[in-house]
Amino acid sequence: MRRTTWIILLLLTIASVVAAAFVLDRKADRLAAREYGQPLFPQLAEQINAVARLAFATPQGAWSLSRDDDGRWHHDARNGYPADADEVKRLVVALSRATIIAPKTGDPALHDRLGLEEPQPVTDGDADSGAKAIKVVASDDSGRNLAGVILGKTKQLGDATEPAKVYVRRADENETWLAEGFFNLKPAPTDWLDRDLFKVAKDVVTDIRVARPDKPVLELTRSEYGYFHVTDLPEGLQEQEIRLTATGRALEFLKPRDVAPAGDVDFNGATQAIFTTQSGWIVTVDILDAQRKVDNTDAFWLRLDVRFDASLIEQLPVGVDGKEPEPIIAADEEARARAAAAKVDGWAYLFPSFTAENFMPTLESLTKPKPEEDS
Repeated sequence: MRRTTWIILLLLTIASVVAAAFVLDRKADRLAAREYGQPLFPQLAEQINAVARLAFATPQGAWSLSRDDDGRWHHDARNGYPADADEVKRLVVALSRATIIAPKTGDPALHDRLGLEEPQPVTDGDADSGAKAIKVVASDDSGRNLAGVILGKTKQLGDATEPAKVYVRRADENETWLAEGFFNLKPAPTDWLDRDLFKVAKDVVTDIRVARPDKPVLELTRSEYGYFHVTDLPEGLQEQEIRLTATGRALEFLKPRDVAPAGDVDFNGATQAIFTTQSGWIVTVDILDAQRKVDNTDAFWLRLDVRFDASLIEQLPVGVDGKEPEPIIAADEEARARAAAAKVDGWAYLFPSFTAENFMPTLESLTKPKPEEDS
């Protein structure tokens, strides 16, 4: 082949490549111009109220949430326990408002670079730390998919007022996008539980009785000054006020990490704590070592029982600042107690040890020897 012919062929090849690149760039530009600012799911805003199921797949598991005929959401992987309705609402609204910024690759071989490979769920608590993609599919009560997305790597973090920029891929599509939205999909099944149980303030707790299978019964009583004391405190011991207060406040911080049907947990041999209040509530708590970890610490199952006795009601005294306390109204307290009882009835709740320990103190944990000169 002559040198001149070779140069002409080379120039033609280069021109063809440049032309092809130009065409592809123009196509990408047209796609970007057409899609920029468009909703990721154009029809979802009008279908929000039709969403009846959310199916998740993450490195920490696969599960779903379902809405019942009364509009309440339940966690299908936790025997229908109530789901966090606020989180569900935030997610569906975020999907409906997510907008496209720019097209990215449509090549499945490149999905992993954007963190958009198909999630591979594993057993709870045994997640693959290298995988981060989260998939959620919203469907109606007939099973028709309304929206489905895989969330990949985050390009720019958002906050309460500014949306994040995240690489996304619609479920069952190869095309990927950079989109913006208030994405805050929590990856663990337990993140979607309704963790609000009830609260009983220390100020209304009057008596606490703790019965452990390995210790004598321990009784605490609140004084007129609001401090808890060990009943029949043995000679030579002095109370540790901070630990007594922690037990008195045990019912103020009920945020379980997981939940299971109470019948699935054998509470034989459990510690039992009974809290009596001047608002009429009587709360019985059974505490059992779960033989597992949560939050990198030992976990315990708690079973809660709430009852109401109007004869226990006694109005709170005027505070040291002279401020009149809110009156205790029997009908209101009974209604609250009944609602609390209905919520926890039949369930066991998993708590970390630093919460559970407040329900099962011992004489040794609440006291210390008096200094010799004070004995």
